[in-house]
Amino acid sequence: MRYSTRQLSMIIIFSSLGAVLSVPIGYAGNYMKAVPVLPLGIGQALSGLHLVTVVLASLLVPRRGTAVVTATLKGLLEAVLFSFHGLPVILISSAQGLVIDTALSLAGYDSTLALCLGCGLASASNVAFLQYVLLMPFLPEVFTFMYVVAFISGAALGGLLSLKLYHMVGSRVSAL
Repeated sequence: MRYSTRQLSMIIIFSSLGAVLSVPIGYAGNYMKAVPVLPLGIGQALSGLHLVTVVLASLLVPRRGTAVVTATLKGLLEAVLFSFHGLPVILISSAQGLVIDTALSLAGYDSTLALCLGCGLASASNVAFLQYVLLMPFLPEVFTFMYVVAFISGAALGGLLSLKLYHMVGSRVSAL
């Protein structure tokens, strides 16, 4: 795929911003399990925030593969910045970008429903990675709770919030 210099710059900037923001978000989600009144897996409530910069890059550079490239680069940078997931964060981010890219490519870049569904599934893919690749020893009820919370967080924060930010930035930039 050939991207213009402007498109590559957008991808690099949003990947870098996403990595810098994702490291503290990941630690905050991990520390949430230490609060005694919160249920195990509640840290997934923040998982949609990891997708905001990937979605913004995908909407600003509406081409197939943008989400995968942005998310993979974000994962590489996040690993270098000492994410608490370690090196697996590269695979987690790549999988999330692939899910978002698939949803946007199939339904179109102007579909709010596809964006929310894709972001919800991308956040849930994080839980699937924890369950099937890292083999976390949680009860099935905990995983079910984590899937539901991650999907809602991805759809609301990753999908709707990103779309709102995209429209807000678009209305400000077009006025200039």
